[in-house]
Amino acid sequence: MDAPARPRLTSRQLGLVSAITRSPRLKRALVEATEALPPGAVVRLGGRYLEVGGVLGSGLVGVVYEARCLSTGARLAYKRPRAGVAFFREALRVEALAARRVAALRAIRPAAIVEADALGIAKELRAGPTLQEELLAGEVDPGRRAALVEALGEAGELFGREGILLDLSPKNLCWDGGWVLLDTGPKLHRSDLVRVLEEPAWPTYVAHVRRKLAAGPSAPSAVTQPLPEGPAPQVAARRWAFVRDLWRWFPFDPAPDAASFLGIVDDDQADDEAVFLIDAEDGRVEPAPGADARLAGSALLRRCAEEAPDRPARPRGEAARGEAAQPEPLPLAGAVLGLPSLSREVAPAFAGRALKIAIAPGEPLAAPTLPVERYAHWRELAAADSGLRPTDLFVHEVLEGSRALAERVFRARGARRIDVPLPRADGPFAELTCMQVGESRRAIVLVPGFRAGPEAAAALVSALAERGVAGLYTIAYLGVRNPRGQALVTSGRWEAILLWSAIDHLCACHGADSAALLAASHGNFGAMIVAGLHPAVDCLALDSPLERPLDLPARFGAMRGTPASSIYAELAAHHLPSEPVAFRIPDRPGLRVLTLRPREDSFARICGGLEAGEVVVYEGGHAATMRHDSADRGIPAVCVERIAALLGAG
Repeated sequence: MDAPARPRLTSRQLGLVSAITRSPRLKRALVEATEALPPGAVVRLGGRYLEVGGVLGSGLVGVVYEARCLSTGARLAYKRPRAGVAFFREALRVEALAARRVAALRAIRPAAIVEADALGIAKELRAGPTLQEELLAGEVDPGRRAALVEALGEAGELFGREGILLDLSPKNLCWDGGWVLLDTGPKLHRSDLVRVLEEPAWPTYVAHVRRKLAAGPSAPSAVTQPLPEGPAPQVAARRWAFVRDLWRWFPFDPAPDAASFLGIVDDDQADDEAVFLIDAEDGRVEPAPGADARLAGSALLRRCAEEAPDRPARPRGEAARGEAAQPEPLPLAGAVLGLPSLSREVAPAFAGRALKIAIAPGEPLAAPTLPVERYAHWRELAAADSGLRPTDLFVHEVLEGSRALAERVFRARGARRIDVPLPRADGPFAELTCMQVGESRRAIVLVPGFRAGPEAAAALVSALAERGVAGLYTIAYLGVRNPRGQALVTSGRWEAILLWSAIDHLCACHGADSAALLAASHGNFGAMIVAGLHPAVDCLALDSPLERPLDLPARFGAMRGTPASSIYAELAAHHLPSEPVAFRIPDRPGLRVLTLRPREDSFARICGGLEAGEVVVYEGGHAATMRHDSADRGIPAVCVERIAALLGAG
């Protein structure tokens, strides 16, 4: 027999869900923290790729989009969770199970599920009128009324037999030769609907839904209901949780109504909602199992604590006369900690779900405006008579390499080009080339360096795949375009944000359950920052990592008589990193690190080289694994061997 079609939640999850469902502000915060997919975005669901269209509806658990299957052209309804946390995944699992129960009923049937997994559910797209539309328009056909009463009776029997309370609201019922339940996700708590199901009748049902219909077509209350005026109320919650996938602090309901909860409380199962917990009385931060304790005092968590919804208000006695009490930041105890792998320019950018509120200290994170000229070899940047400037080093237009191998690899592996949806359209880009090898759900993200596009990583993908390394290979071409449309690199500032967004996209839309980062040359800067923080990253391979990126243009300037201060001033004027920073390879629990470096590296002599984890010295040039000409030069065999060992060849 199927597993119970009721959600299993831990006590901690129940406290979070109860707090959110009881507070309009928390519902609004949940909606605002959800990253909507723009029309045209491509997502993977099971064995299908879907092109997302407009939003059809939304609720607490997820958002429903119209979508088109790229292989068949079929139009579908695609429901995706608001975040990749355990509770939402559990809700989708239960919805699919409940659909099987409803399929066995006579008077009502579910919208047929075409595909379902942890990333979402794809269903047949129904075009018939909803009961909500018919009720608002006037009379409902007597035959349809009778059919609904019969459906209410069957739903009551299902509730009495298995404790599954279906959502029979008018907006969730569609007529298509019979009543169709569009969303089979059961209700989490008892409601007045239970009394309607005990003695089903048309007048009783209409009276039950009349209050909601009085305001017109319904939508998620978090979207349509105005927030109460004035400051947020004093919250009695003693404990708060930092929810990783939403980048928000949420309070626990101190007294959730477990008796009305229509699920199973199971504290033996794992949950991954809360990365950090706070005791609001003493501000003590408690990392959840597996979380990096060093982040507990980081600027990231503290910035979010300043913006937590429904946080406690300042005591009345401390407010000025006539001034409304203002909410206080959550009281995080201890000093603010700095992370060695994170530059102070980049750290705050992660506090608001990557690009959504990406800022440098006190100012918006502006897109770079530096005009650049292409160069054939980096030594030209040091020559005063070349007509080039040292800052032309920041150009990221791709150098042509051997396309033949790349085209063969991409064609053989069914490569798919994907643009990561970004909230900002003023320059940043994250272009991914994805290839699935084997059945593994691990994302293997390759980040080439200066002026190296997807073709630069094709030889490494081919070599690793031939050794049996399975995964979702993803080559990331990241950067920002200036007002002239020229692609630029930014010494990790924007690349870290874009790489973070790319990993989130692979996990949320393409089924990745973990990520390995393989980076080379300039790609190492963003990779080091992200690997030090992102919970999905479990291994990091760096080819030719450097410590001080801005030493390179400064050295070029010195060779032509230009002081470093002038170089830094030019970078600052065009919104590029302008203060020398020293990078460090991250060291955190659960992160495996491999460092590859050439025996002779001119860049390392100028900028300082880095080493951590397993260190491999190879014969060859800088960043030999992912250069624009790697297919022609060949990749040192020892590099392929050690990367394959890091990833665990099958």
